[in-house]
Amino acid sequence: MTPLTISSAKLRSNLAKTLDSATNNNVIIIKRRGKEDVSLVNTAIHEDFIASQNPRIIKKVAQARASKKSYSHEEVFGEM
Repeated sequence: MTPLTISSAKLRSNLAKTLDSATNNNVIIIKRRGKEDVSLVNTAIHEDFIASQNPRIIKKVAQARASKKSYSHEEVFGEM
């Protein structure tokens, strides 16, 4: 996923297209006055970021990495 960069002026004139791009798992970097200022991401990416900041989840990930145990796709997701 390569972030896309757009100026705030161009964003105003292309809002619908830019929102569609963010919906399709793109990260949009919005520049104001020539400097990167704000990111626009879809809800799934935002939720993943929030979860990654949760100390309980960070601890669980560290424990899982330390255990060196691997799981099959079926064990994690069940049969599809």
